[in-house]
Formats: sequence, C-alpha cells, structure tokens
Amino acid sequence: MVELLVVIAIIGILVALLLPAIQAAREAARRSSCLNNMRQIGIAIHMHHDVSNELPPSRMWDGGFTWAGVILPYLEQANVRDLADFTKDFADQNIAVKETPIPPYLCPSRSHDRPVNYLRSEVIPDVQTSSGGTVMGGGTTLGIRGDYACISSTFRSGQGNFDHVFDGAIVLPELKSGRRYKSRTRLSRIVDGTSNTFMVGENSYWMSARASIYDGNDNPGAILGRGAIARVKAQLPNGGRGIDFNKREGGSVAQDRFQHRGDDCESGAGCPVWFGGDHTGVINVTLCDGSSTAVSKDIDLAVLENFVTRAGEEVTSTDDL
Repeated sequence: MVELLVVIAIIGILVALLLPAIQAAREAARRSSCLNNMRQIGIAIHMHHDVSNELPPSRMWDGGFTWAGVILPYLEQANVRDLADFTKDFADQNIAVKETPIPPYLCPSRSHDRPVNYLRSEVIPDVQTSSGGTVMGGGTTLGIRGDYACISSTFRSGQGNFDHVFDGAIVLPELKSGRRYKSRTRLSRIVDGTSNTFMVGENSYWMSARASIYDGNDNPGAILGRGAIARVKAQLPNGGRGIDFNKREGGSVAQDRFQHRGDDCESGAGCPVWFGGDHTGVINVTLCDGSSTAVSKDIDLAVLENFVTRAGEEVTSTDDL
C-alpha cells in the first residue's frame, strides 16, 4: 500500500510538472493558428488589390461595411458576400449576413462567450471598473465578432490634408454618388515599404465584444498613436459615441502599448481601445507585404507609430519589433 501511494505521488508530481509545458504547447499552437488567420487575411487583401488595384477602405461610410466585409470573397466566403447589399448600411443587412461566423476572423486564444457582439443595453463579461462595477457594451447592431482590426492612423497630427492625418495603409475612402466609394490607398502608395508598414492587427477584447467587425458605425479604422482625444473623436462616426478612451499624461489616447483584454477599465477613464491580444507577451500583426509576425506588448510607441505610417520615411526594421 505504501509503495502504491509513493507511485501515485510520483505520478502526480510528474503530471504537475508536465501540465505547464502542455499548456504552453497548446498556446503556441493557438498563436500559430492566429498567425495563420492573419496570413489568410493578408492574402485576401492582396487578392482584392490584384482585382481592384486598390486596398480596401477602413469602412465604406459611417454605418456601412468595413474592410472585413469587402474581402469576404477572398476568404472563401463569397456566399455571405452575395447575400450582402453594399449600398445599404450594415444595420439593414439580413441576419444571415450579420451573424454568419467567419472562422478566419477569430483568434483561437481568445474566449468567445457568444458569436455576436453585445448591445448597448448588455454587459460585456470580464470588464469591470476598479470599484467592482460593470461596464456596458457600446455596440448598437448585432453582428459577428472579429478579433482583428485594420490600422488606419497614428493621429500624431491633426493638421494638414487627409493623407497627413490618416497616414496608415487602410483608411477612409472617397465617397461617390450612389454610395459608391474609391479607396485612397494602394500598395504603390506604401512609400515606406510594404514590409515596414502595418496593415492589420489583433484588436482588444473590448473592441471584439462591443462592435461587429463589419459595422462601420462602431468599428472604424483603428488608431495606433498619440493623438489628442478630442481630435480622434472628431474623426469617428458620431463623434466616437460608445467608444471609451483611457487617458495618458497630457490627455492623449492610451495606445502607448498594446493592451490585454479590457481589464484596465476605470470609471471615468474608459477602457483600452482597439488593440490587444490574449497571447502572453505579444500580439500578432499583418504587414502590407502579406506576412504576419508577433510584436512585443512592451515595444516602444514610437517604433509602433513608425510601422503604422505608409509614407513617414522613417528608418525602421522588423528587427525592432
């Protein structure tokens, strides 16, 4: 009996020692799967560019579809795209379009307690204020969730022309009559080099839960920079309604590092916006050349901003990531 107990104890110790390694291996597999999703997204955007000779818009218009809806045919989701009417707002699409899950838009490391976003009247789980209260969801139209966002701007400056303000790869388009649009960017306009410019990144748990990845009214092109909050809100649909902002010193947006989930919510300060990831220490990004890579969450903001701008003429290297 004693020998049996000793053997059981030894087995228990070995299992305890092996469990962290097994968990790490599982997370490595999930992170690899997330990178593969982002490569698919990058390839889909390139295929769209090959056909149209332009990059997709961050959103067609306030309330219209986002870049994620535009590239559906190139993710083998033409059946969903065929049901959509791109001359209508996202809110006016049929349920099959709004709520059909798209596997490449979901990071396997993130918990998805429901396939669609939360309405304004509902509570997003795992997001609480420091006093223990809950934070309400911001989205107004139900639609599929997505864990990735296009990267539109650093907002380092609100001065100058459109290209100076929206200095990322995927930005707002020029609107034409009949709710048609023309993209402002193409790969040839990525002056800094497609291997030195971000195109898509993992979004925060907050953004994934609060707004559908298709909804151009609540999920605009994402900002990764130090722009003043008032200037940022002025460029967002309805003045950025429903989006909460963390403040840093000087009143600028808390995008100084990628943030994990939405756990830093503070009453009066808001929640992390746009970027974050559920991988330990890193988030995944897709570059304009279609490749994907992991970026440290502790990276300096100035380096991130250099990789956002498409024509900033900064001297950067992926080694800095």
